[in-house]
Amino acid sequence: MTTEKENSSLASSVIWTPTTIQEALAKKKEFGADACFISGGTLLQLQWENGNKVPKHLISLQLIQKMQGIEVERDHDCKVLSIGALSTLATCQNHSLVTMERKLLSEAVKHIAAPAVRNQATIGGNIAGRSGDVIPALLVMDAEVSLCNKVSSLKKSVWSWLKDKEDQQDDLLTQVHLPINEQERNMHYFYKKIGRREAFTAAIVTVAGSMSLNELGELDHVRLAVGGGDNLPHRLEATERLFKGEKLSTVTWKEVYSSILKEFLPTTDAFLSADYRKKVAAHIIISELQELVFPSLK
Repeated sequence: MTTEKENSSLASSVIWTPTTIQEALAKKKEFGADACFISGGTLLQLQWENGNKVPKHLISLQLIQKMQGIEVERDHDCKVLSIGALSTLATCQNHSLVTMERKLLSEAVKHIAAPAVRNQATIGGNIAGRSGDVIPALLVMDAEVSLCNKVSSLKKSVWSWLKDKEDQQDDLLTQVHLPINEQERNMHYFYKKIGRREAFTAAIVTVAGSMSLNELGELDHVRLAVGGGDNLPHRLEATERLFKGEKLSTVTWKEVYSSILKEFLPTTDAFLSADYRKKVAAHIIISELQELVFPSLK
């Protein structure tokens, strides 16, 4: 049952606490642009403190059971690690299924914010804001999200969702799905977040990558993703194509470096230039890929 109460800290807002996805969507339909979904609330709180308008209605998702929990499911012939959008970042970092089946997610999450924030912030909130530091890791794992709105429910890749320019403010992100590759032993991953201070500030740049080799020793699956701070996360698809069919020993690293500089279009702010961010991202990606090729370099 949906209840209503005044928010003591945000006196002008009303908090609604639906217990089902359908109730949450009904409230969003009722109040439209005057309402927003909220779970952990850490990102929204920061935005409000920076002067963004506080909605008249806050639709809390914390009581919706179908948006909680982590489990391995089967999707046709594939295993999938499904994570409820309300799972906290701390849960994603420490849950046994995540550390066993999708360790890169655990590695990425431990570099996001401070422990107290990870105990409250949710993976759904980190993704829904479209700039979360977990997104590059999800992109290189070919993650999908389940979305519900007043018209339909659907599942789509995180990359497709990010590229979709249509208004999605009424969509409710309910689950995250990570395919479990049966050939995982042949996959290699990396994730790096560079900030002005350890984990307690916005990232200068966040990068992630994955790669695998076929039986001929050729690269047949490469994913590279960048993001961090105000830079919208995205895949470096043109750079990825440079690796297709190449053997590790024949990769032209100068060409890869130049492609990253061309494809990554970060922002400039009061602290750092876009050019600096480009070079940081390119150096990290090259270094991590070469470590996979030549482990003795480190």
